[in-house]
Amino acid sequence: MGAKGVVPRVLFWFVDGLGLGPCEDANPLLRAATPALRRLLGGPLCAASFPVQDGGRAAVALDATLGVPGRPQSGTGQVALLAGCNAAALEGRHVPAFPTARLRSVLRGRNLFRRLRARGLPVALANAYPLAYLQDRRRPRGAFLLAAQSAGVLLRDLEHLRAGHAVAADLTGQGLASRGYPVDVVAPEVAGRRLAALASRYAFTAFEFFALDLASHGRWPAPVPAVLEQLDRALGAALDQLDPEDHLLVLTSDHGGAESPDGTHTTNPVPLIVAGCGAHAVAARCRTLADVAPALEEVLTGHPLPGTGPDSAIL
Repeated sequence: MGAKGVVPRVLFWFVDGLGLGPCEDANPLLRAATPALRRLLGGPLCAASFPVQDGGRAAVALDATLGVPGRPQSGTGQVALLAGCNAAALEGRHVPAFPTARLRSVLRGRNLFRRLRARGLPVALANAYPLAYLQDRRRPRGAFLLAAQSAGVLLRDLEHLRAGHAVAADLTGQGLASRGYPVDVVAPEVAGRRLAALASRYAFTAFEFFALDLASHGRWPAPVPAVLEQLDRALGAALDQLDPEDHLLVLTSDHGGAESPDGTHTTNPVPLIVAGCGAHAVAARCRTLADVAPALEEVLTGHPLPGTGPDSAIL
C-alpha cells in the first residue's frame, strides 16, 4: 500500500528491449529528447542515473539475466515479470520472443492478472489487437496477451481503439494503419491520456509497448531515438493526468538492446521507474525481473501470494 494506507491504481507500462547503457555518445537512447524521463530520473536514461529516491518517485536497475548465462530474451523476461518467478532458470536458458509450452503453463497457472482478479480487483490490458489475430489460434501469443487471456481479462480489438478505449502497441496506431487497418493515427500524447484514463478505472492496467525493440533490430520505420521520443511524449501526458496521491506508474522492461549501438540484446540491467503512491515501497522490493509482480501485488493487496519472488524457479 502507499502512504497513509492508500491502495493505488497501478499503470504498468512495459517497454520491450529497454536496457541501461553507459552515458556515452554511442548510446542511441541519449540522442533522444526525453523531458518526461529526465524529470523522473533527474538525469539521462543511462546507468549513471540509477538509483533514484526523491519525493514521490524512485528508480532502480533490475538484473535481467536472473543468474542464467547468455543474453536475456523476451520470452523468459516477460514471464519472469508477470509470474514473479525465475523463468530463465526454470527453462534452463533465455527464451526469445514467445514463451515455450512450459512457460505458457506457468503463465496460465500464476500471473499477475490472474492473482489480482482472484483477489477481486478489476484489471485491464490496454493494448488493441486486430480481431482476426485474436481469433486465429494458430498465431503465437506473447506473454502479456497469454496472461490476460488466461485470466479472463477483456481483450480489446480495433473497435475499442477507434472508440478511444484502447491503445495501439506503438502508441500512435501508425503500424496498424500502414498495414491497411482502418484506424486513426493519433499523437503520442493522446495515447498517454488514454492510458491514464484507463488506469483511473481499474486497479491494475497493463500496456505493452514493443516498437522500441523492433526499432533496435531495424524492423521499424523509425530509429530508436525517434521511437523513444514518442514514448516520452506519451509518458509525460500520462503523468500529467495521473494523481500521484492515488495512482502509481510503473515502467520497466524485459531485456536490454535499444541502448546498444548495433541493437543486439545486452546483459545490461533494465530500468524500473516508479512514480506516485507506493513508489518507494515497490522500488525497495525489486532487484531482479522476478521481484516486480510480488511487489506490485503487495502494494495492491498488502498480501503477496506464497511462492512468488526471485527464488521461485520451480513451480
